[in-house]
Amino acid sequence: MAKSLGSLRFLLWIGIVLFLLWFLLFCFGSAKLLAALSFNEAPSYMLRLYGIFPLSWAILFFFALKDPEKNIAIINAGIITGILTVVSIVVFHFVCKATGSFHWISAVIMLVFSILLYIFKPESKKQ
Repeated sequence: MAKSLGSLRFLLWIGIVLFLLWFLLFCFGSAKLLAALSFNEAPSYMLRLYGIFPLSWAILFFFALKDPEKNIAIINAGIITGILTVVSIVVFHFVCKATGSFHWISAVIMLVFSILLYIFKPESKKQ
């Protein structure tokens, strides 16, 4: 094990907090708040449903905290999902002409988080 698991655990805790905040924003945020963040392009039910997605990743990262070396598949899936989320946000912005900076801020945060997870993930054990 060449890399410190402490850094990875810290990143997983950041991911848990970040995803829980996104969950709270989308599931319990008022319609005025969501409209202020330029999330009026989709029906409100879809936005509320989108809030469940970050909650599921917060739970998965919580399970990955128990043993990050054995749960490397969860970390790899988080990296791949994060990159795909960034791509979808960028495509959505250009195709639907989305307004507001929240989309870009979310994409940058997710991209940086995914890159840091990739850098600090433990080496896979080869047998």
